[in-house]
Amino acid sequence: MSRREALPGLSLPRAAVAELVGFVAIARGGSVGRAAELLGRTQPSLSARLARLESAWGTRLFRRLARGMTLTAEGARLLPRVEAVLRDLAELDRAAGLPVAPPGELRIGSGDALGRELLPRALAALTRRIPGLEVSLLEGPGPRLLEALRDGEIDLALVAGPAAAGHVEAVDLEPALSSRIEVLTPRDHLGRRRGAVSLSRLAGERLVTLQPGSGFRRHLENAFAAARLRFRPAVEVGNLSLVRRFVAAGLGVAPVPAVAFSAREAPPGCDRRRLNGLQPVTYLRAVRAGAPLSEPTRDLLDELKGHSAFSSNK
Repeated sequence: MSRREALPGLSLPRAAVAELVGFVAIARGGSVGRAAELLGRTQPSLSARLARLESAWGTRLFRRLARGMTLTAEGARLLPRVEAVLRDLAELDRAAGLPVAPPGELRIGSGDALGRELLPRALAALTRRIPGLEVSLLEGPGPRLLEALRDGEIDLALVAGPAAAGHVEAVDLEPALSSRIEVLTPRDHLGRRRGAVSLSRLAGERLVTLQPGSGFRRHLENAFAAARLRFRPAVEVGNLSLVRRFVAAGLGVAPVPAVAFSAREAPPGCDRRRLNGLQPVTYLRAVRAGAPLSEPTRDLLDELKGHSAFSSNK
């Protein structure tokens, strides 16, 4: 396959960027020695760059004089175009280092757990500090959010997963916050005493859980497997609001991330117990690899840490 066939409609340039930079530096400095000083390179390396460029283009760019170098007519014709190309490349580098979202816009993705309580509180505090901030929120399971992140639909995804998450192509993952796990039960289902519930006792109950595919569901499955307990849900639903309603209706008990519910009271129709034997669930911040975070996105992450009060299963 030829180079042209490999890139339909494009042809690979004959000149390397370093050679173009060398050409401009020699033209501006008036000699190879002065250009070497400007670029912090050796004179032989710059002379070699110039020789490669003249050979690739099949033309002489400079006249060698006793006390320096001057552009040929062809060199003078090409110099402005080379400078324009280098300015475009510099602009491309700057654009590649900018967040995709405009400065006054916050585009994030989150699962159901953070979107119920913590995220609205953090966003309310943030919009009070940044009047006019536009917020776009995409809710969905982790794989959908990571896909949207890679495609540029959002600039930050908050997904449930273990702190040592596997590699995800073109995405950087870091722990952002964690939440202890609690148990929702129908009122007085486990008696009026408010002690913690063990994981082994939970395994003997009818479980109401999220459907397969969610990060929190995988967290539960892994914990039951590590404890050599059978994980067999009696009811599977699509979001935590339905989990709460099914528990309140008496259809079972549900392990849930504490961060999804108010810290002050149990949801209507339910009791709320601590769960022993299960590690907190970690929520990861996901961003496109190599792309800096916008200022509103950084501020949101700080707000989330400040509002999170659910860091352990003590």
